[in-house]
Amino acid sequence: MPRRHPVVQVVIIALTVLAGSPVIAGPLEDASAAARGGDYPAASRMFRALADQDNTYAQYNLGVMYAKGLGVTQDSAEAMKWLHLAAAKGLAIAQNDVGTMYRLGWGVARDDAEAVNWFRRAADQDFMVAQNNLGDMYAMGYGVQRDYSEALKWYRLAAEQDSPYAQNIIGIAYEHGFSVQQSDADALAWYRRAANKVYDSSHLTLMHGPQYNLAAMYAAGRGVSKNNVQAYMWFTLAAKLGDVKAPDLPGVAAFGSSKQTALEQRDTVAALMTSAEIAEGEKLAREWSPHPVVFIRPQAK
Repeated sequence: MPRRHPVVQVVIIALTVLAGSPVIAGPLEDASAAARGGDYPAASRMFRALADQDNTYAQYNLGVMYAKGLGVTQDSAEAMKWLHLAAAKGLAIAQNDVGTMYRLGWGVARDDAEAVNWFRRAADQDFMVAQNNLGDMYAMGYGVQRDYSEALKWYRLAAEQDSPYAQNIIGIAYEHGFSVQQSDADALAWYRRAANKVYDSSHLTLMHGPQYNLAAMYAAGRGVSKNNVQAYMWFTLAAKLGDVKAPDLPGVAAFGSSKQTALEQRDTVAALMTSAEIAEGEKLAREWSPHPVVFIRPQAK
């Protein structure tokens, strides 16, 4: 993997309604329905009643509500309490969120080694987001000795589950020859896989998203015949999906991120195109539709 310090993929803890056990499926579904309908005070009361009965899924959802301040006063320590209870019983999504809490020091003292421990538990259950998070920890050497090969192992597992984040990073590795044999063809293939999905790049500060990276390959004719229309299309989509800032200087220096934004790159390409070619690029961008991504959420054992 790159000789760099990529940004940890901070998982935004979100209210995720999980299937309940058959015994209390009715009450849990009532609580879930209240949450989906935006009645968070009622949902929090119902989740608490079930959480007090040791229901794993209710404990997780109650923890999320405290983390987000939904229907209750935001309280990271209380969130950690409930998330930890669900995580200790093997719920992968809770294990990943506990790892995130330790990584960020929310409701608990920051502890990267403990974050790695919880990310690994979830990743071992094939939880895709945790596989990405564990890959990030190995890539940066946070909580573990830096090991790019180990990082790439976890990114590949996430990529097999169609994670555009992981697929983009693998593309970067092949483009620059980081811990793999440099290959423009392989880089292009991985960028294309990632770029054909909706991918919010706005949170990235050290790297561009896959739509940008794919556009750059077309613009330069690397791994594919040079094609300004395709480059224009993909730079347009990159900007639309949030890739509108230049990466931080460490990203520029460490693994070759371009200082130019997607819109700047698009304008550079446009200067080489006819009006008809620009119109075609804009048409392709308007007509583009993403491939669906199916997320697998392992249940508690």
